[in-house]
Amino acid sequence: MKKEEIYATLPHRYPMLFVDDIYEIDYGKHVRGVKNVSMNEPWVQGHFPEEPVFPGVLIIETMAQIGGFMFYSEEESKSLKAYLSKIDEVKFLRKVVPGEQLIVEADFISSFSKFAKVKCKGIVNGKAVAKAVVTYCFDEKINLEESK
Repeated sequence: MKKEEIYATLPHRYPMLFVDDIYEIDYGKHVRGVKNVSMNEPWVQGHFPEEPVFPGVLIIETMAQIGGFMFYSEEESKSLKAYLSKIDEVKFLRKVVPGEQLIVEADFISSFSKFAKVKCKGIVNGKAVAKAVVTYCFDEKINLEESK
């Protein structure tokens, strides 16, 4: 996905945009994207200067931003703007450091009224580094169950 499409889809901008590319979108079912973790990011100065570690809250934010692309469609009328509503079952399995590429895979779980649950996994070098269930809220009632 081109940067322009990412900017058109997400309202986030530097330093709070944590999506470098989206590789796969299967609308309402699955998405896969990447965040390149860099030494040039503002958080490096304080977390931790001698041994930088990508903060867990930013890993969650990365998973939430990439997971939200599952509701993006090139058909503008079909696209849904997803807002973060809730995070459950968060697990950090190992640290993520500058120079690593954080790949996020997200899979649809269920939807109800204006909400959808998505299972997200952060991966570095083929190994899981974080997991979470992210709940998104939408402006209007949705029905993604039939697209499963």
